[in-house]
Formats: sequence, structure tokens, C-alpha cells
Amino acid sequence: QMVEGIAGEIGRVAFLGEGFRSSMRAVWGLEPCALPWWQLVATAVVFFAIWSFFGAALLRTAALRLTRDDTLSLRDSLAFGGRNFAGFLLVPALVVVFAGFFWLCNMAAGAVMSVWGVGSSLLAIVLFPLVLLSSLLVILGALGGLVGLPLMWAGIVFEQLGSLEAVSRAFSYIFARKYHFFFGYLLIFVLMTVVLLVGSYFEGTVKDSVRAGAWRADLDRMISEPPGDVGHLEREYQTADSVRRRADGISDIRNLRDARWYDWIGFFWMWLTLGLFQLGFKGYALHVFLGGTAALYLQLRRDVDGTDDRTIHPPLEEERVFDAATTPKWVGS
Repeated sequence: QMVEGIAGEIGRVAFLGEGFRSSMRAVWGLEPCALPWWQLVATAVVFFAIWSFFGAALLRTAALRLTRDDTLSLRDSLAFGGRNFAGFLLVPALVVVFAGFFWLCNMAAGAVMSVWGVGSSLLAIVLFPLVLLSSLLVILGALGGLVGLPLMWAGIVFEQLGSLEAVSRAFSYIFARKYHFFFGYLLIFVLMTVVLLVGSYFEGTVKDSVRAGAWRADLDRMISEPPGDVGHLEREYQTADSVRRRADGISDIRNLRDARWYDWIGFFWMWLTLGLFQLGFKGYALHVFLGGTAALYLQLRRDVDGTDDRTIHPPLEEERVFDAATTPKWVGS
């Protein structure tokens, strides 16, 4: 139910939401992925491009708050995101290249072992153990890259590392302190889930409490109309999207076209204010994730490398001087 709820929330994101929702449900085995591979790839590229800019800025702000109890201005944080955009974007690409390389090695071994006689007998004795080893590297690379992406980005934010060194350091932290890493992120995701569940219950409380006092049927239907059971013929003509939109009520702006003209202003105001509150819950969940990631990176770095928590590169004073000299005037305006 938790995965269903989070997938539903992600599905509301304009343009990218359907790709995220379908991918998430496919990963958890809830349903086969309904989108073509090129659409999933395009969704991933757009997501990582956006995150590479804003994620660097947000993580740098969280890092400075933890290490120096200081903050960056909006202009400085955006300038940091612009300078580290390529490094952030290159990190997931390196993980894909690593896993893809050994996948191609297995394909090459399969092609060689397909040769009749020599390949299927003699060469298989030599190549198949290598296939087992490379398959293990594919799994470790993909799994470590998936769960360790936030640490890799934190390495760039804290150390100003190159993408390759950030990937290497994150892998060393994960496997050197695997229990610390696992339980640290378990706590982070538990807190995120609590925040998102509170947001979900908040929305339900708003709808249910207003519906309980609504005496006009049109207002009740505008706020929230559960789809309920429909007949066989009606089910054939109703799409899942229309049923879900009616159930979402004021949470879905597309329901505005079903409201009468004298309800438009009220519907839009309810949708806008409820959406702002929901953005607050989601923003706080993101704050928990970024702050938790930065704190976990500091702990792992201290345990593995013995680095002091207050050490962050470049120093804040040098960074501000660099920003003042190199940042275009339009940044932060």
C-alpha cells in the first residue's frame, strides 16, 4: 500500500510522472512496465538533468548547514549547481557504463560459445567461469550504483571530487560499512514515509471533513467522488483515467472542466491551496532525504577515512570569491 501511494503521488508530476510511476510499479513487481523503453530512457535523462542542477545546489546547502552551520544564498547555490552540473550528470552514466561493459562481455562470450564444436565445449570451460564473475560484477555495479547514487553525489558536494573518484569512494563506503549504510538509509526512508503518509492523511482529512458538511450535491462531487462500483456496460466506456480523476476531486486540476462555471473560482482556489500544502509536505520529505544523505556521508567518511566533519572543499570563503568572479549576472536574478 505504501508503494502504491508513493507511485500515485509520483504519477501526478507533469510530463515525467507517468514514466516514474510505471517504472516504480514495475520494479516492485506490481505490474509490467507499460511504457516503451525509449520513453523510460527519455524520462530518466530529463530527471537526472534536472536533478544534476538543483540537486547539487540543495545538497551543497545541506552540507554547509551540517559542517559550518552556515547557508548559501540562492545565487551562490545555483552557481554551485551550474558548476557541478556535468559531474552530477556523469555519475549515473558511469554506473550504467560499468554494468553495461560486463553485460557486453557476457554477450561476446555467448557468441563465442555458440561456435559449433570448439566453442560449445572447450571454450565454454574457460569462458563460463568468467561469465559468472562478470555477471556478479553487473549485479554489484547496478545494485551499488542504485543504492549509492546519493552518496556519490554527496562526494562531489563535500569533496569537489571528479565523478569517477566519487563513484569509487561511495562503493568503498557502502561495502566497508554496509550495516551502517543500510540502517542509516532505512531510518531516512522511514522518516520520509511518515512525512508523506501525514501529507496523504492531511489531504484525506480535508476532503472527508468538507464532504461531511456539504449539503449541495455538486459541491460534494467537486470535492471528491469515489468511483464506486460501476455496471458492466459503463465500465467498458469509462477509462481508468476518468475514474481516477473523479476520485481525486480537487487534487486533480483536470476535474475543473467538469465543474460548472459558478464553481470554477472556488474549485481553482481549493486546488491551489491544497496543492501548496501538499508541496510543503513533499518539500519537507525531500529535506529529510537530502539532510539525511549529507549526515550519513559525514559519518561514513569519518569512520572509513577519519576525516573531520567540519572539513568541506572548497572552503566557503574561496567558493564565494569564485562565485563573485565567475557567475553570470543573470544567475539568481
